[in-house]
Amino acid sequence: MKVTVIGSSNIDMFSYVESLPLVGETVGGGSFKQAFGGKGANQAVAASRLGAEVGFMTTVGEDSYGDRQISHFEEEGMVTDSIFKVSGTHSGIALIMVDKQGENCISVCPGANLYFGEDLIEMNQKKIRQSDVILMQAEIPYATVKKAAKIAKAAGVKVVYNPAPVCAVDDEMYAMTDVLIVNERECCQLAKVSGNYNEAAAVLRDKGVGTVIVTLGSKGCYALTPDSEYSIPSYKVNAVDTVGAGDTFCGAIAVEFGEKKEIDRATLMFASAASALSVTKQGAQPSIPYREDVLTFIETRS
Repeated sequence: MKVTVIGSSNIDMFSYVESLPLVGETVGGGSFKQAFGGKGANQAVAASRLGAEVGFMTTVGEDSYGDRQISHFEEEGMVTDSIFKVSGTHSGIALIMVDKQGENCISVCPGANLYFGEDLIEMNQKKIRQSDVILMQAEIPYATVKKAAKIAKAAGVKVVYNPAPVCAVDDEMYAMTDVLIVNERECCQLAKVSGNYNEAAAVLRDKGVGTVIVTLGSKGCYALTPDSEYSIPSYKVNAVDTVGAGDTFCGAIAVEFGEKKEIDRATLMFASAASALSVTKQGAQPSIPYREDVLTFIETRS
């Protein structure tokens, strides 16, 4: 089963501190770690570790970070011949602070990710058409995302879209989206509904989305499909770092949806379990579990 992930890649630079600083405040005594990240890359690694054959389309800078990222993706078993180097800019960088409760704040310097243009999608139409699912986010230009979705839909390829960081989405894109994954705040922002994610999800589905999935953090997740409505509680774990949990969830949904061609309770539970495991370790990609670990975790909790 083939999943093509189209999106961003970054180098994540983490500062682990007792508490997140207020505006103008300096917090000392932290520890530092560097890791591979970016929403696209995180979701690609998740899909690969969770059982899919993954092709990753992204842009990196002509710098040492770009070279390291390509080597890393190859080591993760991905097809990397659609990773492009952009001259004159740096690879994407994310500066991340994480407190002792595992909460975080993030500043992203997108660099090469901003130069992921529609022309690169045109060059890779065949790879998109040969996929079972494409998975996209919002850290690359919106026009590029829409171009990929149009090619996928024309070929009968399923589109999973995670518009995060939240961005303006038009009705044409909603109608091309088989599965929309958003968190509670993003759902309400996109639907222009105040505080009620159930109502907001219904608004988005009425725009033509096949299934709307709302991630609710420690409260689990909610899904509104063409035929059903699901509320899945979260698995209780000792959270160390929540960075990358949502991306792990998205990768898991893409894998299971690609296999089943529908969203059901088992798919949502699998994605929730993968996400829960990811928060028990530090870092975005280092914390992403493998399929066998998720299945064992579910079995021990059933």
